[in-house]
Amino acid sequence: MNPADHQPAPGHEIARLLDDVDAYAARLGTSRARLLDVGLISHATGIEPERVRGLLAGEPPEEEPREKNARELFRKALFKERLRFLQRTRLKETFAGREPYGLREISRATGISAQHVSNLLNGERGANHDHAARLEVFFRVPEGFCSRTEGAALIAYLRRMVNEDLPKLATRAVLQELGARSVALRSTADGAQIDTLRDLLPALDELVKVIQGKQSGGAQEGGRERP
Repeated sequence: MNPADHQPAPGHEIARLLDDVDAYAARLGTSRARLLDVGLISHATGIEPERVRGLLAGEPPEEEPREKNARELFRKALFKERLRFLQRTRLKETFAGREPYGLREISRATGISAQHVSNLLNGERGANHDHAARLEVFFRVPEGFCSRTEGAALIAYLRRMVNEDLPKLATRAVLQELGARSVALRSTADGAQIDTLRDLLPALDELVKVIQGKQSGGAQEGGRERP
């Protein structure tokens, strides 16, 4: 049996991750909409903003076809869509303002002929792994940016939020509640450190309750001592 058959459907995984986002939103006293910026998600995933809104609202993500020919056409169209997105959103600074990179500039930087870049942008040719990697490096996006389906791209974004960004945000909020004036939690690729933050959160919550309880008790005692 194909190992992929054991993986949760993309739509189910997105829903599960959104439940986690909602849980963090509740503890932070905010909302999912405030934590999930559609523009940032779009920029990070290559998914158009309106489609991001639809996926976050529960619309099923488009999946790669199983049939070989249909799958190849799907991949070619997906690469074209992502590459056009990058050319439109990753702009260069000029004296006249921000502008898209031209075919010759992309060609010189990547070693891919301008004609082939044009073919990729028009969906007339598919990209091999080497060309895809060079283009992703040029536009400074993670490996696989141009080939991930919308479901996979959104799941990767949400996992980073749930597994790294939101635990840091929640930890910072609790530490500030405990009186820490400045909290610096550095970005890290070490998953063990993030796991430690998640494990610490319940203990920090209990500490806040204990301190608040003592403060409340002290205030009551002080009130009784007054003549």
